[in-house]
Amino acid sequence: MHDEVVKFYVDNYEVLGQWMLRPGVRTELGDKDNRICRFCGEKEPKVSFKKVAHAIPESLGNKGLTSYYECDSCNELFGKGIENDLGNWSKPMRTMARIRGKSGVPTLKKGGDSPGWRIEFTNGGFEIKSYEDDPVFEMDEANNRITFKLKRDPYTPVAVLKAFMKIGLTLMPAVEIGNFEHLLAWIRDADHSRPFADKCPIIYTFSPGPRPNDLIGAMILRRKPVTANVPYAYLILMYGNEQFQVQLPSKAHDGANAQYSIHPFPVPRSPDPQFDRPGRTLLDLTAQEVVRGEVFPIIMGFTVGEKTETTRGNAGQDNQDP
Repeated sequence: MHDEVVKFYVDNYEVLGQWMLRPGVRTELGDKDNRICRFCGEKEPKVSFKKVAHAIPESLGNKGLTSYYECDSCNELFGKGIENDLGNWSKPMRTMARIRGKSGVPTLKKGGDSPGWRIEFTNGGFEIKSYEDDPVFEMDEANNRITFKLKRDPYTPVAVLKAFMKIGLTLMPAVEIGNFEHLLAWIRDADHSRPFADKCPIIYTFSPGPRPNDLIGAMILRRKPVTANVPYAYLILMYGNEQFQVQLPSKAHDGANAQYSIHPFPVPRSPDPQFDRPGRTLLDLTAQEVVRGEVFPIIMGFTVGEKTETTRGNAGQDNQDP
């Protein structure tokens, strides 16, 4: 089956760009001396380019891949808008996968004025505080498993989808951008009730087991000219245990009501064969209303457990299940 999937992508798609981001390596996209904002079309002096524009949000662990073609106004628009929604939506898994954002691995906590549960990554492990009358997890000591029931911060699903597509448009080669004018306008539109990419589920793959927490992989795929009946372009984004395959719809090249049959993009195999069974699903992020208090379950293995009257802690991350 793996060979069949690889052949499908070799036959139908070209790789327009590929990145493997590692700590300490910096890459800049675009022309520093000829800056025109890709998202609003403006240039200096009408807009400024003083801020560092991360091609992939820093919250996802990106420190070194930046672009010269995102103006300060659009940077602020996205940062306070759709990228904030993406950060809220992805935070529980980023914490558990130990993804270091701008201020390190994010801490999860109940919030509010009264004391409550807290999950913090410190000194190479997780420190977990949970009260009996306000538990954040259920422990299965016989099987060395903990099931966390975490709450996401408020987010708007379609804004999360726009944020993923914005990453794809940032990585897209300049010669292709003209094919995505409608998508560019849609992701900048703060009115999330206006439909465009409302039939584009994300193909989500979760790979269990230990995975590097300081690497990000990204690819831009474009349909070959001789190919038909597959989507025109995709972003493949990988970090931690997760992979997101995001269609980048082109009004010029994708049919308005087209239906496609496609293989999920393959994931790198785990060096440990016991963790070589990734789970996949489709993420529907097209809802337009703010989601509040959504519970996100995560199952993790542990090797050491310590118990006191009010806390249980020090759960090491040996493996994860979706």
